[in-house]
Amino acid sequence: MLLDLSGNKLSNRIPAGIFSELDLLISLNLSENSLSGELPRDIATLEHLSSLDFSRNNISGSIPESFSDLTNLKFLNLSFNQLEGPVPTAGIFRNLSLISLGGNPGLCGRNLLRPCNREAQSNTNRRFSKKAVLILIVLGSIFATLFLVCVVLVYHRCFRKEKTETAENSEPQYYLAPSLKRFNQKDLESITNFFDEGNVIGQSASSTVYKGRFENAEVAVKRLSLLQFSSASDKGFDRELSTLNQIKHRNLVKIIGYAWESGKIKALVLEYMVNGSLESVIHDPGTNMSRWTFSERLKVCVSVANGLVYLHSGYGEPIVHCDLKPSNILLDGDWEAHVSDFGTARMLGFNLQDQSGSSSSSAYQGTIGYLAPEFAYGSKITTKADIFSFGIVVMEFLTRRRPTGTIEDNGCPITLHQFVEDALTNGFQRLLQVIDPDLASSISTQNDEKRMVDLLELALSCTQAAPENRPDMDEVLSVLLTISESKD
Repeated sequence: MLLDLSGNKLSNRIPAGIFSELDLLISLNLSENSLSGELPRDIATLEHLSSLDFSRNNISGSIPESFSDLTNLKFLNLSFNQLEGPVPTAGIFRNLSLISLGGNPGLCGRNLLRPCNREAQSNTNRRFSKKAVLILIVLGSIFATLFLVCVVLVYHRCFRKEKTETAENSEPQYYLAPSLKRFNQKDLESITNFFDEGNVIGQSASSTVYKGRFENAEVAVKRLSLLQFSSASDKGFDRELSTLNQIKHRNLVKIIGYAWESGKIKALVLEYMVNGSLESVIHDPGTNMSRWTFSERLKVCVSVANGLVYLHSGYGEPIVHCDLKPSNILLDGDWEAHVSDFGTARMLGFNLQDQSGSSSSSAYQGTIGYLAPEFAYGSKITTKADIFSFGIVVMEFLTRRRPTGTIEDNGCPITLHQFVEDALTNGFQRLLQVIDPDLASSISTQNDEKRMVDLLELALSCTQAAPENRPDMDEVLSVLLTISESKD
């Protein structure tokens, strides 16, 4: 049984015992509401539950230890609530790529969170000592002395702020992106036939992509969600347009133009990729996999790596993608791969150069299964996060197995990394049982076997839990080219 009540403006506390009778429940989604109170402890009795999403609510209190007993749980999202206290360490909480806890600054514990310091907590409740009171009195007198100076400065700053806010509330100045065409809503309605649902070619929580025609050519119009790209992201949107205008690489999707009308529409107009996404190649039942030999799959990996190398080190400052996955890898008429969606994180305020405040990993949500472990707890994010996602994509392409929901022979949930690692440990014959059957049938020589093993070992090195243990993208590309050149 599936229960999806997300985005329904539900509020107040969740009644106790409400889930205790739903013993056949497999998936529960209550995200993007206004629910408060603590997490219902009776959820731990739902032994068949495999997916649980309480993200973007006002849930408080701690994470029940009993959630560790949900042995079938393969997806857990508790991000952007008011949770606090230690994170459990057993069950699904052992697999950091299966959970998302970002946006809960009160949580502690585990390697990637701040430590749970009970002593520090108790110190905040101590009474001020006499010495502390004396210091406060002295500081107060100093502040009083500076008051007159502050009045003058505040008046001056307020006057300047008023003019700055006026400029910020008006439409951004796009003179930095002269080669990008600016569209309005009517233009995009004409291009997409009024955003006809029949023209939808892709959809996510942050955007909907439509196929359209502009100047006798097919284009893709990516309409951004105003819920996620609110007015608070306007400055990031403005700044990112300047960057997007300068980013040009054959393995990155070309940006043709944009639309920006505050509170009405935000969209990007992109070149259209006729052969769709890698997601459809891997998982659509009707895909003809006979063309996808090992060499063809390796070419896609090389193209994606080329695009990421440019983002990480070919532009003035490192650009982290934050959401690399098969649906963001598009294929042109020659089946060459192009990375898309590489500006979304920065539009939402994520910038590697300044990771304070909204620039932490909690400021941007990627996709469960492809997120590096450091995303789960709001840790510092570097380009190594993209390396992790790349490794997952490589394994998914070779096995045609999604990174979530992979289960071992005994029925216990494990990550795709563990699944591939176990297969490699048990020899090549076991590996042939794990990879895509169409690919396995094309392996005929020892060199084929070696190249396959080398590529999967590279993917495993990319998906190490600690960022410092992953290679850089230029190192990854170098290994890929070596594998590519080692043909019979």
